Amino acid sequence: MAQRMNRRQFLLTSAVAAAGVVLASCAKKPEVAVQPTAAPATVPPTAAPTPTPQPTNTPIPTKPPATPVPTAVPSKEAPMLQELVKAGKLPPLQDRLPKNPLTLKPLHQIGKYGGTLRMFHMNLGNAPQEMMYGPSPLRWIDDGLNIAPGMCDTWETNADNSEWIVHIREGLKWSDGQPCTADDVIFAYQDLVMNPDFPDPATEFYTPGPVTMLKVDDYTVKLKYPQPAPLTAKRLCMWVKDGIGPRWIAPKHYLMQFHPTYNSAIKEYQTLTQEILWRQNPKRPHLSAWGCESYEPGKRRVWVRNPFYYCVDTEGNQLPYIDRLDEAAIEDKEVQMLTIIQGGVDYLAHVHHRGGLADIAPLKAGEKDGKYRVILLDSGGGSGHYYFWNWDAPEENYRWLYRNPKFKMAFNHLRDRERITKTLYFGYGELTTGTMSPKAIEFNYNDEAREWYKKQRDCYIQYDPEKAKRLLDEIGVVDKNGDGWREFPDGTKLELRADFNATASKTWMDGHEITIADFAKVGLKMVTNQMPDAEFGQFWPSGKGHIRGNWGVGDGPDHLVYPSWVVPNEPNRWAPLCGNYYLARGTDKENSEKDVNPWDRTPPRWIADEKEQIGEVVLKLQELLDTALAEPDAMKRMELVWQMIQIHIDQGTFGSGTTANTPVIYIYGNNLKNAPAREETATGGFCGPWIVPHPAIHNPETFTFV
Repeated sequence: MAQRMNRRQFLLTSAVAAAGVVLASCAKKPEVAVQPTAAPATVPPTAAPTPTPQPTNTPIPTKPPATPVPTAVPSKEAPMLQELVKAGKLPPLQDRLPKNPLTLKPLHQIGKYGGTLRMFHMNLGNAPQEMMYGPSPLRWIDDGLNIAPGMCDTWETNADNSEWIVHIREGLKWSDGQPCTADDVIFAYQDLVMNPDFPDPATEFYTPGPVTMLKVDDYTVKLKYPQPAPLTAKRLCMWVKDGIGPRWIAPKHYLMQFHPTYNSAIKEYQTLTQEILWRQNPKRPHLSAWGCESYEPGKRRVWVRNPFYYCVDTEGNQLPYIDRLDEAAIEDKEVQMLTIIQGGVDYLAHVHHRGGLADIAPLKAGEKDGKYRVILLDSGGGSGHYYFWNWDAPEENYRWLYRNPKFKMAFNHLRDRERITKTLYFGYGELTTGTMSPKAIEFNYNDEAREWYKKQRDCYIQYDPEKAKRLLDEIGVVDKNGDGWREFPDGTKLELRADFNATASKTWMDGHEITIADFAKVGLKMVTNQMPDAEFGQFWPSGKGHIRGNWGVGDGPDHLVYPSWVVPNEPNRWAPLCGNYYLARGTDKENSEKDVNPWDRTPPRWIADEKEQIGEVVLKLQELLDTALAEPDAMKRMELVWQMIQIHIDQGTFGSGTTANTPVIYIYGNNLKNAPAREETATGGFCGPWIVPHPAIHNPETFTFV
């Protein structure tokens, strides 16, 4: 890291892993209609195909496939807003929109104003905000293959990508009608993200850094990095930027009254922490298509249209078309299923319900009476049922085992992927050793990229217990005492402990039971350690876990946009102490606490003097990541990623997957239009990672009733 960081910056950076890729310089982009493009034929909704290891990825287009459209002239608004204008309670439409509104092209037809969209969520949490792309400076389009403008209409970078200029739409307004300017971006960065007393997560587009953020004028912000940051534009697309993932902007005029820096009567941050939650605070201004109108904890939330929303359709109609979203709280899966089948919803994204592929049959049977359609979209996941080993396990013998390539190869060859795929995913998806998303650009860009995908996907894909036994024998993991279970080479007891949270789904547990039984057949004992969610959330980053379950790889749209599965750069994945070492570089933590046990340090980590404990493999991956993050040439970045992938293959991989690109269930009411079917998306859908926000990427602003 080119610049030393203080403790606050280190802890902030620890909160979010940072990386991404930009394929081209982003100077002065034209307005585009954010519209899905065609993909291959849809997945059959009932018949499950036989899983075979064939690629499902889609070639990356050489040009943005979204159809350019001229900026529409705002001309129409919803009747409910017309009444407010007539009553003098709302300014005219022309005074509510920016000079250059974002034009979105509806998928099927120009919509009709009005109506309330019924949906539900498990706990009225933040998942529905994944429908709200409004606060994002830029937007992913085409399943993450391309970038379009968002609340910012233009952006540009210098020759080495160390400086980025982002231009907010002139005249943009918050939902209360107050101007939205560069001051709101600077406030979010200086007074929230970089404030050591406010628990707001650091943002991935602030690295490598910390970045210097400057106000050029009321609508222009400059980001200056200490080294090239070619990944910035894609980082600005990730998540929805106001309450999910990193925060980009916040309404200074409203929040400063609750901030101790601006209000001497406020002595703490608890009030601000609550007031900033626009998903449950109707008073808090926002930039999205809908905002919270009412909130009853544990019961119901109603979202109402934003009269100042900055998007219009191709005929100049201000969006959104739908007036309100009515969101009920339904925790129980059986009640959820009954609500759907009885026709109680108009729209459900996959993150809103507990239904899985096992529920397709009853959901399909209820379509006619419930007046809805079951839609399957690609998850884009690269792993399915997945385990990963703790490279930094505290016990020396287990650390040796989990770092041993032959053990990891044997582990992989003991996974009966075909059986797991049929049992858990009903034959959907493709068999895989486990990779990043099959839709990642490094797997799709050209023929060489597609070969790299197949190479990693297939490297240890075979279910081959005999080969696994030979590999275990070669490293001395054999049954020494004749009790039927393999021991360590020194004869000590060996148990493979799977650590995961107590709320693991039945689907995941079914796969776990298959794995336990298959391992037992070759003399490997696997035991289960389930923990309450809150406890487990602290346990794994402490580095004291063994084999983590109930989590898998879904990330993309490229390896570098969120590289933590590939390179240890934070403590939540396969090398917790190595991840914290990476974050501590350049800080006062880099080589401190030498006399403290690594797992008892704050945070648990290796230090610079312990490179032999980190291992050459991890150090090489981290070196490659550092190089890739600052490499301005897109092709060279891709080649660096391929080098990382080769290390994964040589090491027996750093995790064990089963099934890639399994579909997820969406529910559309029969009278809902402009929501895409699988064949109407660019690659079949890419719904797994929250960094490519779904369904925001489908433009719910344009959803309409007919």
